[in-house]
Amino acid sequence: MKRFKPTITSKGFSPNKIGAGQVLGELQTAVMEILWNEAPLSVSEVETKLQKKREIAHTTVLTTLDRMHSKGFLLREKQGKAFVYSPRYSKEEFELGVAQEVLSALLSQFTEPALSAFVELVGEDSKKLDQLEDLIRHKREQQENSLKKGQPK
Repeated sequence: MKRFKPTITSKGFSPNKIGAGQVLGELQTAVMEILWNEAPLSVSEVETKLQKKREIAHTTVLTTLDRMHSKGFLLREKQGKAFVYSPRYSKEEFELGVAQEVLSALLSQFTEPALSAFVELVGEDSKKLDQLEDLIRHKREQQENSLKKGQPK
C-alpha cells in the first residue's frame, strides 16, 4: 500500500461533502474530475469542459490550475507555448491518500476511540467486516514474511 505525505488534506476535511470535495473546493473538484477522465489538457481545454456546466472566466481557470499545480495536486508540462495539466495522483491514489491522512490523524490523537468506532461502523455490514478481516490477515502475513526475510538462515 502506497504511503502519502500529509498534503492532500492540508486545507482540511469536510465529511459532509462527497468525493474529492471533502478536501477540495467545488471548482478544484470539477477540475480534478475532468482531468481524471481525460488528461493531459490545456487551460483552454479545461475551460471548455467547465463551460458546459458553468460560466467561468479564462483567468479563473488559469489561476485555479496554477494554484493546484503549486499545491501538488497537478503536474504540468510545456507543450509549445502553453502548459498541459494532468493529475499527480490517480483518483484511486487520491482517495487512498485522503483516507490514510484522515485515519492517521485520528489514530495518532484518539487511538482507542478511533479503532473502536471504526470496528463498530464496519461491524454493521458483514461484507465490510469480512473485508477488514481479510486485510488484517494479509497484513499479518506480510509482516511475518518480512520478519522471516530479516532473520539469518
